Parts: sequence; structure tokens; C-alpha cells
Amino acid sequence: MPAETEPSLLPNEPRVLDVPRQQALTERYLLPARNQLDALFRDLRARLDPRLSQAQPSKWGKPYPLGQCLELSLAVKRALRQLDPRHLSGAAAQGHAALASFLQQGGQMHQVWGDLRGNYFQNAFLAGTLYIDVANDSVDASKPPVEILPLSEARLMPLQDFQHFARIASRYWQAELHPNHLLPALAPYYPFVACIPGCGIRLEADSGYMVLLAQRQCFRSSQRILEAVPLDAGLFHRLKPALAHTPLELAGDPIAGRTAALTACRNFAKADVLSDARRAALGAAIAEVNRCWARLEAARAAREGANEPRC
Repeated sequence: MPAETEPSLLPNEPRVLDVPRQQALTERYLLPARNQLDALFRDLRARLDPRLSQAQPSKWGKPYPLGQCLELSLAVKRALRQLDPRHLSGAAAQGHAALASFLQQGGQMHQVWGDLRGNYFQNAFLAGTLYIDVANDSVDASKPPVEILPLSEARLMPLQDFQHFARIASRYWQAELHPNHLLPALAPYYPFVACIPGCGIRLEADSGYMVLLAQRQCFRSSQRILEAVPLDAGLFHRLKPALAHTPLELAGDPIAGRTAALTACRNFAKADVLSDARRAALGAAIAEVNRCWARLEAARAAREGANEPRC
């Protein structure tokens, strides 16, 4: 029988391909330089924090760096790519040299996202079999900014389905989640209308990982979310007018939207793998929906003097 091949990585999936080789390279190059790697990423954070904190002093009502693990991870990723190692010294320079040697010998490093210890969504990096969190203070500002652990100890797990997403969103964001019976063509990929304190009302899950996971699972997980009782009629009719001037397909009412969303799940399950153009279109659509709802909530808050979004 032919050997089974590992499934390809989903975007930002916290999983190691070719574990034996990556473990060997990690043990040779990275583990002996763990303290120096910590110095390297602390150095990058020290360079980036003033600019990032000025660009976004708060997110979802929380002061920098709370809630900004994605922004921090992306900034560090860019800085590492553009870094001139001649501007480093001491332990930070040694950490960069160890990481460069690891990569030159075939070590793999990529940005990852997942469920951290059953409590949070977290963005970090996976270098070989080493978990590198450059935003360790984005949940608790009293923690050190960088944490480096073997992935097996870090307990960063891939999201398994939309039910898993809902558990973490409810716990970490205190989100109130409703089935997306308003936008049936988007519902198989984005099955939640989420009300998030300090943030607003959003279509979720806004993640390339979750989009492709939904398709890989033939939308069974989406279907289980969308089989719930129809979206609250009051919320449906409050959100729908904000999308009236977009080209998006809107359901006539929650019951019709539920039926159409479930039909879309069954039809999409038979479709081919997402093209890059279709993925880009989905990203543009969810961004437009969330912009429209953000304007709606801002107008409501200004009108009513409210500080918190509500569902």
C-alpha cells in the first residue's frame, strides 16, 4: 500500500510537517540558543512597541498591547524579514545567527493561530517544533512580552470546527453568538453573527484558517451552527438595512435565511477547492459587512450615548 501523506497545512495552522527532521534541526540550532532567541524577539518588541502603541493605543476598549497579538505578530514578521543583523549586538545577534542557521539548513518557520490552553485565540510563530509567542503580554500585560516553549508544552491547538471556535470566542471575547441567517451565501464560511463587548457586531469567523477548514470538512460544522433556531428577528431587522446598498445577497427574513444558508452548505460541499479569486472575494465581502455594521453601531452609540455594542 502507498504511504499516507500528511494533509497540507491550512493557513496559519499550528502543526509541524516532517516532525523528525524539524525536531532534529530544532535541537541542533534553536534549543541551545533559546535565551538568545528570547533576546532577539525582545529586542524587536522594544523597537516596535512605541510605534505600534501610538498607531493603535487601544483595541476593543483595552489598552495596548492587550488584544493585539495579530498586530504584534505581523509587525515582528515584517521586522524580522527587513532586519539588518549588523544592527544587532550581544545575545540578540547570537539569536539571529542561530535562527538564520536553522532556516538555511531547512528549518521551517511560519506564523500560526489557534486555541491557546483552551482559553484564548493566539497568534504566534512555530519555528521547527518551538513555539515563539512575541505577544505574550497581549492577554495579560503583566507577563513578559516573549514566551518560547516546545510546542508540546505551549498547548497551542488547531481549531477543530466552528463549535470549537464558539467555545473560545464566548470565553475569551465574552461574545454572544447568533447563527448567520441574514447572509446565506456567506453563511457556510462565516456562520456567526457575533456581538463582542468593546468591539461591536461582526460576521465571524474572519480567518483564512476557518474558511478553508469549513470547506475541508464539507461545511458539516457550519451546517450544525446554522441548524439553530432562526436569528432573532429584532437583530435581523436592525442589521439588514446597513447592508442595503451592498451587492450582497440578503435573506428576506430569518426563517428564509436559515433555509437558504443550509441549502448553500449542501451545495458548496459539492464545489471544487476555493480559488484564490474566490478566497479574495470572500475576504472583501466579510470586510465590507463588518465595516457597515461598525458604522451602524457607531451611529447608534452616538445617538444613545452608549459605550458598549449590544445584540
